[in-house]
Amino acid sequence: MTVIGLTGGIAAGKSTAADVLREFGATVIDADRLGHRSYEPGTPGFQKVVNAFGHDIVGKDGNIDRRVLGGKVFGAPGQLERLNAIVWPEIRALIKDEVKQIRAQEDNPVIVLEAAVLLEAEWQDLCDEVWVVLTPVKTAVARLKERNNLAEDAAMARINAQMTNKERAAMADVKIENDSTEEQLRARVERAWKSFMSRHRPKAKGAKATKTGSVKAEAAKPAPKSPPANAAAKAPAKATTTRAAAAKPAAKPTRATAPKATTAKAASKPKAVAPKKAAPKTAAKPAAKQAPKAVKTASKAAPKAAAKSSPRASVAKAPAKAPAAKPAAKSTPAKTSKAAAKPAAKSTSKPAGARSK
Repeated sequence: MTVIGLTGGIAAGKSTAADVLREFGATVIDADRLGHRSYEPGTPGFQKVVNAFGHDIVGKDGNIDRRVLGGKVFGAPGQLERLNAIVWPEIRALIKDEVKQIRAQEDNPVIVLEAAVLLEAEWQDLCDEVWVVLTPVKTAVARLKERNNLAEDAAMARINAQMTNKERAAMADVKIENDSTEEQLRARVERAWKSFMSRHRPKAKGAKATKTGSVKAEAAKPAPKSPPANAAAKAPAKATTTRAAAAKPAAKPTRATAPKATTAKAASKPKAVAPKKAAPKTAAKPAAKQAPKAVKTASKAAPKAAAKSSPRASVAKAPAKAPAAKPAAKSTPAKTSKAAAKPAAKSTSKPAGARSK
């Protein structure tokens, strides 16, 4: 709970400022209204005031006529002090009761105590801040003449009976000038209210204030966005796995790990011949090493050898090379040399024809 004490001289614009604060959500206690209650019929204050200023102040309705009472006290400092000594303690007690009731009914309320005599009665100890509305004397006189139908002398008498603007300003936490239009007064009260809220309103738990004074709540909300990032990271892995799986069927036709470009033709020819016997070690070495250049060299060398030698010579030389092919022939029969020689003859037939031309 926070209490703002709003005060100012007569016709300064306190009620207008209080209305603006009420629009912003503040609960307003009107000390002037409580002053009327302080001497209502049947209260201790009523009897004290009548005994002090006479029964002629009581109207036909049984209430104290404020106009008659004001005529007796305003302009007579001694009489005014006498009235205040009776009424102010009664008003203070009523203010405390009002604050207590508001506090019980509202959660952390902002209370505005509007009181013309807030400083004179020393009620500022009931407030957290004191706001003073300041109006030039000439402006106040003009308002009193228009609003209360007072003569200029009567208006000045009431102003002089109160604290001066300079004295109020010296005791104020917030000063609000009201020397222009009502719109400008409302704008100044709004600025004062926003500044007050930044000073006194508690921040949300776990919130952090920025440099501009704004509050960032729930700064951790963007964190849930991280799972999609992990899912996105997993997606390329799945795509890579899919590509790898798609690439495996292409490699199945050749048992050797040779590149696609070099093994495409070689894989298709064994299917046509359908050999059950494995190729000799000399033919398997280029495919195992995955060296395309070596395969080309071997293919060029084979035609030269075929051109120089006769078929009988090639058959005779095959048994001589059999010992070198034994390590690779453990899982295959020994008659594989002839099957290996036939593919070699087919692969070299075209280059030989190219030389005859």
